[in-house]
Amino acid sequence: MASNYIKFYTFFDILSKHSDNKNMLSMKKILQVMEERTGDKIDRRTIYEYIKNLKELGFDISDYSENKRGYFLKPVAVSSNNTANKFTNYKSQTKTDITIEFDNDLKHELMSEFKENINLMREMDTTFLAVVHMVYDKSVIGWILSFGSKAKVVEPPELKYEIKEEINKLNEIYC
Repeated sequence: MASNYIKFYTFFDILSKHSDNKNMLSMKKILQVMEERTGDKIDRRTIYEYIKNLKELGFDISDYSENKRGYFLKPVAVSSNNTANKFTNYKSQTKTDITIEFDNDLKHELMSEFKENINLMREMDTTFLAVVHMVYDKSVIGWILSFGSKAKVVEPPELKYEIKEEINKLNEIYC
C-alpha cells in the first residue's frame, strides 16, 4: 500500500506526463492509472483534493467544470514570456539571486527564457548550476516545485527552508 504522499506525487506525475489540452484525462482513466501505479484503489474525492492542493500550490489545472472534457495540467509558462516577466520584470520589487541546480533537459528553455537574468555557473553530466536573478516572493516556491525533481535550490538557504516546509506540509496532509 502506497503512502498518501506517494499517491499525491503519482497523481502529479500522471497529470504532468500524460495530459495536455489535446489529451485530457477522464476521472475514470486517472483512477485506473493511479491503481495500476500505486496498487491501491483511489476514491475520486481524493483526486479532487489533490487537484485543490495543486491549485493552491500555484499549478494551473484545467478540470471538467472548465472544459467539459477532462483533466490536464496546463503547462508551466517556462516557454512563454509570461514566466520571465512574472519573475524578472517587477520594477517595484527587489530581485535576488537564486542558485538552482536544474536537469540538463531544461537548459535551452531556461537560458532562452531568462536571457540576461540567468547565469550558467557550472555544467555537470546530467545537471547544470544556474543563478537566476528574480523577484523572491511566494510564487517562486510554486514555480520551483513545478519542476519536481528536475530542480533543486542551492541558495538562498531561506528559500530551501521554505520549500522543505511546504513539502513537509504536503507530507502531513498526504501521509
